[in-house]
Amino acid sequence: MKVKLFSKDDPLGKKGSNQLALENEINSWLGKNLSIRVISISQSAHWGSFDHTKLFISVWYEEGN
Repeated sequence: MKVKLFSKDDPLGKKGSNQLALENEINSWLGKNLSIRVISISQSAHWGSFDHTKLFISVWYEEGN
């Protein structure tokens, strides 16, 4: 099993600005790797009133034949 990590860091005052970019990046990677079998996808986020929003997505997968 392998894992592919994706992350984005939103600047202060731009909360949510990179969510669509992250989604597009993941969909593009999946579109280029049609032979993989996704086992699990998990997400994590970190934010604070004086910090950037950090989004993390991990895609656990197996390579197909």
